[in-house]
Amino acid sequence: MLLARYSVNGEGCERVLSQVEDDGARAASSSALRAGIADAQRACSSGPGLVVRALESLWSDALLRQAAAAETRIGSAVAAVRQAVNILSEADRVMADSAGSGMAGLEAGICRAPSLIGTSADVR
Repeated sequence: MLLARYSVNGEGCERVLSQVEDDGARAASSSALRAGIADAQRACSSGPGLVVRALESLWSDALLRQAAAAETRIGSAVAAVRQAVNILSEADRVMADSAGSGMAGLEAGICRAPSLIGTSADVR
């Protein structure tokens, strides 16, 4: 589909969006970060406990919230791109249907047999 010198391939966009949605790297990185925090907590557990609590607070109050916000932004971006592609595809379909019906009407007018109505009265 061509739109102001841009070509939008709906199938290609859908493939990319599906890859973004199904990408396990985000979950894996979040899991690795949580494991690192847990390892740090275990390493500090023999101390007064202040560091362990600070690490847990860092995880729950900052890192976990930021990860959730990033997931929300990614999900919103995917939904917005999908909606835009659907709108462009639908507009392209409507324009194609309109052009097709306009051509059909034009062809019907060209291919119609000439009308001889009124010619017999003029001949008498």
